[in-house]
Amino acid sequence: MPAIKPMRRRESWNSRIAWFLCFCLLIVLAVQTVRVHLFPDERVTGQSKSQYWAQIQISMSRGDIRDRNGVPLAISVPSMSFYIDPAYWAPASADALEPLFGKEASAKFSKKLPGRFHWVARKVPMNVASQITDLKIPGLFTMRESSRMYPHGELASHVIGFCDIDGDGLSGLEREWNKVLYSPPQNRLFVRDARGNLLDMIGSNAGALQSGGGSIQLTIDSKVQQIVEWKLSEGVKASKAKWGAGICVNPQTGEILAMASYPWIDLSDRKSFGDKETLRNNVIGRVYEPGSTFKPIILGISKEMGLVSNDDHFFCSGKVTISDGVIRDVSSHGDLTLEGLLIKSCNTGMATIGHRMNPHDTSAMLRQFGFGTKSDVEIAGEEDGLLQAPEKWLGVTKANVAIGQGLAVTPLQLAMAIGAIANGGELLKPYIVSEVRNAGGEIVHHGKKRVKRVVLSSQTAAWLRGALHATVENGTGKGARVNDIAIAGKTGTAQMAMRGKYKKGQYDSSFIGFWPYEKPEYLLLIVLGDQGFYGGEVATPVFKAIVEDMSQLSLLAAQNDASAAIAR
Repeated sequence: MPAIKPMRRRESWNSRIAWFLCFCLLIVLAVQTVRVHLFPDERVTGQSKSQYWAQIQISMSRGDIRDRNGVPLAISVPSMSFYIDPAYWAPASADALEPLFGKEASAKFSKKLPGRFHWVARKVPMNVASQITDLKIPGLFTMRESSRMYPHGELASHVIGFCDIDGDGLSGLEREWNKVLYSPPQNRLFVRDARGNLLDMIGSNAGALQSGGGSIQLTIDSKVQQIVEWKLSEGVKASKAKWGAGICVNPQTGEILAMASYPWIDLSDRKSFGDKETLRNNVIGRVYEPGSTFKPIILGISKEMGLVSNDDHFFCSGKVTISDGVIRDVSSHGDLTLEGLLIKSCNTGMATIGHRMNPHDTSAMLRQFGFGTKSDVEIAGEEDGLLQAPEKWLGVTKANVAIGQGLAVTPLQLAMAIGAIANGGELLKPYIVSEVRNAGGEIVHHGKKRVKRVVLSSQTAAWLRGALHATVENGTGKGARVNDIAIAGKTGTAQMAMRGKYKKGQYDSSFIGFWPYEKPEYLLLIVLGDQGFYGGEVATPVFKAIVEDMSQLSLLAAQNDASAAIAR
């Protein structure tokens, strides 16, 4: 028994040594762990800095916009975006960025930057991007995106509109139909390994970006649009007008064949977006006093109300006093028939008729014609116009309205109202979108003729068509005559109102007409704003030139169809 106690002491001592050694080992491991984490080897630090991941949103393709014949007006194309990873970027290389991206980019990247990702330039065209990548600037990396391209630059620019850098529609059709055209940005996960290689973990950095958007086909004919824009531009420059508007529609259906607003914007050059006035679509977004182009509307209403008849005569002495105002003509016209009021564009005779009209009934009829309210055309940016409440038609106001002053309209409103005369009395809803398909190819909108209301009897409309044809043949619209084309139309000259007063010598001049006048296929309105000439002097020649060019276009199309038929 006495020999057992020393053995137990030795076992106890050995156990304590083992636990002590384990404790020491744990201490060493803990110290080493802290050292590695807080004071890592420089080689490990360098490798870890070269590795990172980033989630970046890049824009995808939007849907196409095409004209009635399939001509592309807005498409999405591949582009290249450039960014810098500060871990691989030497600020001394910033000078190389200046000739490529400008002084601002050079200055930004000439100093040390935080983080691992900084955009340098977004959506650079592929041909330009390839030249930049060939330079192989260290630390400058690329990423493929999709950018919006407008193949025809200024053509129909206000109709199409534009997008922001991320592909969101901001104006025109791009904004109005953004839900259909827009493809949500794609999240791309980029991982850089220890060797510095960039791995695109979601999506292919070199592959094509697929469109998630739908598509839009317009009623616009790009050839007609080009003609209207060319001739409108010539008219604006010749008259030194501040702005211009032109719209061509099919009065039988309400289809818009051309919509032009001057000054243009170049959708391919965002520098042209600087002036807010330039961004305005004058056809739908600008209101003006229509002047004498409004007289056919007033005559139509007065005939429907039974206030005048075809046998009525009016004597024009050159001016007439009505209530608290005086209405003047350029010259005295003497004795005139009802038709003669349009042919000579007589203000005094029209003012006399206007004075007979009941403000409430007239205001209600004008609203029936679409004045004072949006037409609901499928483009963003449309204005209501200005039509005062009948309670405010005091003094000479009724007479002023009868000659197209004292109210404000958009060119589109006037075109559709005169279109009701052209088509036999129906006010149509204008439309510029023929068909819309969603991303799956399903048709979600189909443009077609829609009658809003009947505003004139067929008899009154026919009489007005004849009177407007006589105006072109024998009256103030003679400058619009074109050989072998029967045109009906009306000139308009309205003094510009500013701060409640009319500016002397400054006019919004216009001409509106349709052809062939007995059963019109086309209606065209030209407005030249804020210039010093009458409508017959500046707007009528523009109208005539467009009709002549459109006639040649139709002739050429007919010849091509005949040639194709013979070939078959």
